[in-house]
Amino acid sequence: MSIAREIRRLAVFAGIVAAVVVAGCHRHVASPGDCRAILDRLVEMELKESGYRDPTLAPRWQQELARRFEADLRRCQTLRVRDDLSGCLKVAASPEEIAHHCLK
Repeated sequence: MSIAREIRRLAVFAGIVAAVVVAGCHRHVASPGDCRAILDRLVEMELKESGYRDPTLAPRWQQELARRFEADLRRCQTLRVRDDLSGCLKVAASPEEIAHHCLK
């Protein structure tokens, strides 16, 4: 193999490694607490959008849905989330923002 070809292969490999490293920066695998925070925020958004303002309703729904979606919460722990997940959840205005900005 020629030296130019070897250098090109090495450059491509280095580029791939750099892309993987950069894509993984500031991310971590979701903990059970992270997953529960995501679910709680989604429930809070849904209740607000539906017009429910009762402060005792949100915790009851959060507990009920955590029980109902236990398998999904376990699966959530395989996702990579931002290191600043709690801040991202606070400023997210919609479930789509959570999915596109906090989880990807």
